[in-house]
Amino acid sequence: MEYKDLVKMNLPDLREEAKKAGAKGTTGMKKDQLIELLVEAMDIKVPEKKPAKTKSKVLGKDDIKKKIDELRAARDKARADKNKKQVTMLQRRIHGFKRRLRKAA
Repeated sequence: MEYKDLVKMNLPDLREEAKKAGAKGTTGMKKDQLIELLVEAMDIKVPEKKPAKTKSKVLGKDDIKKKIDELRAARDKARADKNKKQVTMLQRRIHGFKRRLRKAA
């Protein structure tokens, strides 16, 4: 049995497995407690948790304004190249940054 199998099991099944392992007093335990008990009793390897993704860097007003200026320059270049898809994408990004700028105010 693996750790992921224990996590998928419901509470009554976990209690039954704990009784088979020789544990007593399992009726008052919560699922997490039962899983910990079974992991120790059965020597099951627990997978490492992946670190949580962190949000990107928070930009200040000046940073947002600089980014908008950069995007406008790129948009103008795309217009000159007649790349309509790129122009549309850049306009949407500019719009998003303008909204962030208004919220930051």
